[in-house]
Amino acid sequence: MSVKVGICTLGCRVNQYESSAIAEKLKAGGFEVVHSDRGCDYYIVNTCAVTAESERKSRQAVRRMARSGKVAVIGCASQLKPDIYNMENVFYVGGCREKQACVEAILHDSGARINNVIPMHGAPYEEMAVSGDSGMFSDCRAFIKIEDGCNGKCAYCIIPACRGSVRSRPKGEIIAEANRLVAAGYKEIIVTGIEVGAYNKAPLSEIIDSLSEIKGLYRVRFGSLSPLAVSKSFLESAAKSRNFMPHLHLSLQSCSDKVLKAMRRPYTKKDIYDKVQLIREYLPGCMLSADIITGFPGETEGDFAETVASVAELGLFHVHSFPYSEREGTPAAVMPGKVAPDVRYARNAALLAASAEVKRSILAGFAGKELEVLVEKVTRTGAKGHTREFLEACFAPEGCAVGDIIKVTAAGSDGEIINCIAGE
Repeated sequence: MSVKVGICTLGCRVNQYESSAIAEKLKAGGFEVVHSDRGCDYYIVNTCAVTAESERKSRQAVRRMARSGKVAVIGCASQLKPDIYNMENVFYVGGCREKQACVEAILHDSGARINNVIPMHGAPYEEMAVSGDSGMFSDCRAFIKIEDGCNGKCAYCIIPACRGSVRSRPKGEIIAEANRLVAAGYKEIIVTGIEVGAYNKAPLSEIIDSLSEIKGLYRVRFGSLSPLAVSKSFLESAAKSRNFMPHLHLSLQSCSDKVLKAMRRPYTKKDIYDKVQLIREYLPGCMLSADIITGFPGETEGDFAETVASVAELGLFHVHSFPYSEREGTPAAVMPGKVAPDVRYARNAALLAASAEVKRSILAGFAGKELEVLVEKVTRTGAKGHTREFLEACFAPEGCAVGDIIKVTAAGSDGEIINCIAGE
């Protein structure tokens, strides 16, 4: 009987990519990799520490899985605080360096507890590769990690302490992996990293150009980008690419100059507006989404109102926002002018409500238009996927399968999902 290993992944797309690479190594070692909600002999919990809530969920996942099997803990949360995972049935604790070492720990489990949390200073890029055989991706969309770490000095962020400084992957390896994934049947690739815009082995425009040349790769997207990473050369390559999708996700965090300065973000509100105007020039119809933090120390009602107004002015179709969370060891954790937690959460709810109205208006404008959808899920009652603009669409499932790219006509929206008619 094969040994079953379940992988639980919290947090970002980089963690999802790394879990996929680990899953493929486990399968090559003869293990059966299954969903972590099933009974397993071993579990790997790939943790997150971007917020206090992420850390809490990471500890909760470890405790839950330790009740039914042996647990290896890796990732950002255990890199920061390895001692809190000194729990029964946790036999291995690693961090963000040598993540794949957890596979060897399972292969050669001697019963002894292993602590493999290594300081991130001077860490090299950890070579990982995926072929699409892990079962961790969807059946048609895959992630490719191009860099790790961040050199940013943002006042609120603990991730550089978890992940170390920027290390980038050679361009040739990125393109080779993209070719493997396309050969395995993947239609869409999302380029990801801890700070994608900090990739330094080649200009991002060259990555776009090379991915555009891969036959059978129909869609290319990039993960979260700082506004400053969206250069003219990037947009020129995106505009001429046959498979770059008209959607960008920007890491804004605020649209108040005072708050941006306190956050130590390397741009101003004017920079944001100038970049968005440039995007609109090169990629007409490009949908924009953004990350925003509410209730940062010193943020006033006026500062917050400025950010809310910008959501509509910039035409952001989706906002991923969350209340500011103190991270011990960051400059913001000891800044004066703390915003009360209930105010942070109230502002977050208000921002999401304002964003929902903007999204509702944008989606209404698609009524009657023909859209192209990559089918990602099919059930007896309906099919779902995303348009080129990364709008979620649903439609009747007749005659389509996961991985198909089909034409649909937008018939209306509930404010979140576009309801479509296939084949018309």
